[in-house]
Amino acid sequence: MDKVPASAAFVDYSDYARPAALWLVRRLLPTRVTPLHLTAAYTLAGAAAALLLARNSYLPLAGALLIIKSWLDAADGSLARARQRPSRVGRFADSLADFAVTAMLFAALGFSSGRWLLCTLAAVSLTLQCSAFSYYYVCHRAASGGDQTSRADESASTGYAYDNPRVLWLVHKLYGMIYRWQDVLLARVDGWLAPHKALPRGMLAAASLMGAGMQLLVIALCAAAGRPIWAAWAFVGPYNIYLAGLLVVRALVARGQPSLPR
Repeated sequence: MDKVPASAAFVDYSDYARPAALWLVRRLLPTRVTPLHLTAAYTLAGAAAALLLARNSYLPLAGALLIIKSWLDAADGSLARARQRPSRVGRFADSLADFAVTAMLFAALGFSSGRWLLCTLAAVSLTLQCSAFSYYYVCHRAASGGDQTSRADESASTGYAYDNPRVLWLVHKLYGMIYRWQDVLLARVDGWLAPHKALPRGMLAAASLMGAGMQLLVIALCAAAGRPIWAAWAFVGPYNIYLAGLLVVRALVARGQPSLPR
């Protein structure tokens, strides 16, 4: 069920729900529940949390629903790998569902606070920060021989033999509309900062603080504190500074690294 070989593992702080997800996967293996069912379930959990945030009520419950979203999000891919049936449809559907939850959460915060510009900037910032971690993680998986259902370059819509080609075409097009600019931007920035250089596992661990699980945890904690709008400020301010600092460190560390074979 691991995404990378044990020899290439690193501390992924955003993956705190993995132990609970693996517990769930073991119980779902003999059932007819599919990874897409789990993706739909966590989208509903995110939508329910957004509704509570929009109403500015039961905020601790909204936070708990976001933790449940992280749990189910960690379980859908694990279930596919446990059944040895990874899916490119599921890969794109997962990213689209994540975007839908992000959009709903910050639309809800904009509605409840009236700070639409802040919440729009926060949604864009959060998405780019999460994409940065995903980009480095996917590159690391490819370099280490790990799971390659996700790719750094998603311009091709090729899938597995059992993927429905029409559904794959649709979800791939939707993915491209939302994420393609981010994939291209990150590839170009990293190619400029550290061309053909290895990805240190320490940097991957640091980048995991921008992963979807950690981002939802930040929103959940702010909601539990009764100040969910603080999360918007966090992603626009400290998190963007953190991303910029991480890229600077990436460039500095790369100066002393040998280039990877091409």
